[in-house]
Amino acid sequence: MAIAHHVPASTVDAPSVPFPPDRRTPLTWSTAPIAGSGGHPPTVLEWHSAVPAAPGRLRLFVACDVRDVRRVEAASVRTGRPLGSFDIRYADCHQPYDLPLDGDAVRAVADEGVRLTLASDPATEPLWIFSGPDAPVERRPSLLLDTENPSAPAAALHHHLTSIASVQPFGWMEGCVLDALYDLHTTFPADTRAETALRDHLAVYVHGIRLRYEDPRGRPANDRVYGIEATLPFAVVAKRDPRHPTLRLAIDSWDARTDPHGCVKDAPTTAEGCYTVAYPMAVLAQATGDARLREAAIRQLRVRRRRLTWDDDLYLRLLPDGSRIYRNWARAYAWYLLGLVRTLSELGDQPDTDDLWDEAARAARLALSRRNAAGIWDCYLGEPATAAETCGSAGIAAALALGVERGRFAADREGAVAQEAWEVLCDRLTSDGWLDGSSPSNKGGEELQRSGYRMLSGVGSGLLGQLGAALVRIGAVKDWTR
Repeated sequence: MAIAHHVPASTVDAPSVPFPPDRRTPLTWSTAPIAGSGGHPPTVLEWHSAVPAAPGRLRLFVACDVRDVRRVEAASVRTGRPLGSFDIRYADCHQPYDLPLDGDAVRAVADEGVRLTLASDPATEPLWIFSGPDAPVERRPSLLLDTENPSAPAAALHHHLTSIASVQPFGWMEGCVLDALYDLHTTFPADTRAETALRDHLAVYVHGIRLRYEDPRGRPANDRVYGIEATLPFAVVAKRDPRHPTLRLAIDSWDARTDPHGCVKDAPTTAEGCYTVAYPMAVLAQATGDARLREAAIRQLRVRRRRLTWDDDLYLRLLPDGSRIYRNWARAYAWYLLGLVRTLSELGDQPDTDDLWDEAARAARLALSRRNAAGIWDCYLGEPATAAETCGSAGIAAALALGVERGRFAADREGAVAQEAWEVLCDRLTSDGWLDGSSPSNKGGEELQRSGYRMLSGVGSGLLGQLGAALVRIGAVKDWTR
């Protein structure tokens, strides 16, 4: 493996198109539009610095939510040499996309620049990307070139996670990264990189007693919680300061979204709530001694077990009409198992949670029985036609390792599977620490999940970081951070 060498574009010349008035540019990083050819000039990237002659990739980061399929065509500026296209489907903000380039194509890019156009109906709104120069180098339009300096893929993962370049949209996505950073800091207390990154990440969104972020559609959501997925980051906030004023936002949101049966939910009941609701509830309950929150955390797990499991199947969602969807989806397993294991670990070993540990063990056994031939999990467990899915696999394996650490799962069974998954998934890391091979956001529906479409995943990197930290603590792998 080689270390990725980032060479950001020196200039980004984009058409004059106003940013959507009902949405907001994340952070203070500048953005640029890529528009269709009808009536708009292309977006042009140029490099004024020396670029080594080596194969690599052209990387772009999406800066605003996308709810459809886009294709961005890339060509050299002077000669019009086609370089390829970016296949962008239902992208979230902060989502990276890579275009592989051979050595000749990299030279053409360096010498001529790149012309980017959106291959779509002229009426389609532009695609927004981060443009710099205020964004970190890793988030600008860049050439990524592989040098000859060898580096372990896991070390690249740690370097990526412990920087602001791993920041994700506030909510469940950033929460997965924050948990990884907290775990890395506590696992390697002498290494200050994770703690520094944790502070930097939280400072992106938490400003004193104020919360500033955008919801999944890019709309401002200051000082409010957009839904149950948004409360996962409060677990780390509570671990660091259980009296932080923003925690009241999470508690008020849980109260407002509690149905008559005590389930905190949006419209559907979802498996995400095991991890994004029950777990931060448990953290806060233990930190403050709040018995009401402790009971509510247990209730979230029990009601989801009742609503989302059917025989040996697990569903992501129970809809208001009573139907269940996303049967045995890998990330549903990840949220369910991670939620069970992390929540119960926070609450401690008490007789009133033994039945839920039994449920975690049952779900773990089912996951083990449905691994694919590579030693990880397909997008839909037990359905090889849906192909391996790395993000959900990292989450499942992290839950297994955490269960071993707690003494509830067997080291020679669940622990061995988690270790094997770690080795397989590390081989799917890019040279700068992004986990490749993830299915996209589920806002594209089950058809897209089953299509085999894969991409880089910041969430996957976070879940893999959680797995790696847990494996070190149980003695299954050595220090992989350097």
